[in-house]
Amino acid sequence: MRLLVTGGSSFVGAHFSLRAAARHDVVALHHQTPLQLNGVTPLKADLRHARDRARIAGLKLDAVVHIACKINSWAPKRGDRGEAARLVNQQMMDTVLSLGKPVIYASSTVVHWHQDSPYARSRRDDEQRLAESGLRFAIVRPSAPYGRRLANHRPRHKESFHTLAELVRRARWVPVIGDGKYRRQPVHLDDLSDAMLALLEGPMDGSAYDAGGAEALSFDQIVDTIASAQGRCVRKVHLPKALFVQMARISPDFDPALIAAVDEDEVADPTKLGEVTGVVFRPFSEGVRCLI
Repeated sequence: MRLLVTGGSSFVGAHFSLRAAARHDVVALHHQTPLQLNGVTPLKADLRHARDRARIAGLKLDAVVHIACKINSWAPKRGDRGEAARLVNQQMMDTVLSLGKPVIYASSTVVHWHQDSPYARSRRDDEQRLAESGLRFAIVRPSAPYGRRLANHRPRHKESFHTLAELVRRARWVPVIGDGKYRRQPVHLDDLSDAMLALLEGPMDGSAYDAGGAEALSFDQIVDTIASAQGRCVRKVHLPKALFVQMARISPDFDPALIAAVDEDEVADPTKLGEVTGVVFRPFSEGVRCLI
C-alpha cells in the first residue's frame, strides 16, 4: 500500500511514518523541517499551494494519513491567530479530500472539551467534512501522545513530554498550571501508530475512536510518574492559569485559548479502539521509560 502522510516532520507524523514504513511504501510530507527517516520517502510540499497539490495528486496513492495541523499562527499584531490557523487547516483538508482516497484522520480529544477554541472548532470542522465527503475514513483522537526521541529527527517544536522530563531531571521544582488536578490519558506513539495502521488495513467504516493509554492521570501524577522513573523527587509549584495565558500571548509555541482550557479533563478510553484493532494500550507508568 502506498501511503501519503501529511505532517510527516511533526513528532507524531515522524513516529507514524517510521512505523508504517516497515509494512508499506510511505511518502511523508514536510514543509520546513528536513525529514530523514529510514525507509520513508520525504516530499517537501505545502498542501495549500496549487503546484504542490498537483505533484501530490500524481503520486498514485492508496490512502492518506492526515496528521498535519496548524494549532496557532504567530501573528499577534494581525488579529486572531487562532482563526488564521483554522483557515490553514481548512485549506489542507481541501487538498486531502480532493485526492479522493481513503483517509485516516488524526484528530484530537479536544473535540470533547466544553470550553470552545478555534483549534477545537477546526478539529470538529475537519471531522464533519470527512463524514460528509463520501470517502472511506476513520478518525482517531489521541490524548497526550508521547514517545522516544528519534535519531536524525528534530521537530520544529520541542515535544512537550521531553521538555517536561528534562525539567524534572534538572530542576528542584516544576511549575504547574493551576491546581494540577486536570487529567490526561497519555498514549504511547507505538501503540497509536499500530492502531492507525490496523484501521488502514481494515474496513475503515467511518467510525471515530478515542486513543489513550491504559490509565488516566492528573497532571500532578504525570509529573510524579516521570520523577519516579528518574529516581527523583521534585516539588510542584502551582501557579495561576492566567499567568500562563498571558505568557502564551507573546510566544509562538503556545495557543492562549488552549492554555485557558487546560483544566479540562482530556481522557480517552481506548477500549473501543483496542477491540477493533487488537492493540493493547500500555499505561504511562510502563511507557514513561522511553522518555528517560
